[in-house]
Amino acid sequence: KQQQPQQQQQQKRPAQKKKGSKDENSSSSPVPATQEYNPQEDPNSIPSRIALRTVLIVSSIIAVISIRDLFFAGSIISFIPRDDIYLEWTGAFFHSPPPDTVEADEYGLESPLYAGDKLVSQLLGMYLVLGCLLKFASVGAWSKGNRSMEPESPENVDRHGVVSSKMIWKAQAFGDMLLLFMLRMFAPAAKSASLDLRWHLMTVAYEMIILGLYGFH
Repeated sequence: KQQQPQQQQQQKRPAQKKKGSKDENSSSSPVPATQEYNPQEDPNSIPSRIALRTVLIVSSIIAVISIRDLFFAGSIISFIPRDDIYLEWTGAFFHSPPPDTVEADEYGLESPLYAGDKLVSQLLGMYLVLGCLLKFASVGAWSKGNRSMEPESPENVDRHGVVSSKMIWKAQAFGDMLLLFMLRMFAPAAKSASLDLRWHLMTVAYEMIILGLYGFH
């Protein structure tokens, strides 16, 4: 009878050691990560691919026309449809008639009197070029986060790139809204001069919607 309790105690002791070994293994095992790494949230990626494509398509056209109005006022760009009608409708031939043309013979002597109109046109072109440069920078000049961050720690990623891009997108969406309002206001007058502004309105409105969605999201 005395041997039986001793044998039972010996059987309980190894069971207690096994429980302790489980605790040691559980304490030594690494804690699983609470957030898995997502390749789309890579800190070295651009802020938004959709915004990048939209800005490259729409703002590139705006930048080309604005650079022409800023540095080469009155010059006709051949690959832009009905560009001569656009220049005539906006009054660019009054202050900057192309040389050796009918407009030069008609407005050549009076062109110095329209120097103020030329200055305002160049000023507007400069503002549009600066706005396009800001949009280009917001979609491609910096990444979502700090490039020195490691992808193994996504919870510590610095999101300063996304914040900077959203600030610019909000302001540029408001600027596109003003440009859209101006084009819409002069659309009937442009149509009377055989200049259809429907494509201009649609492209500017599309960029405004995309920048507004991603800026205020």
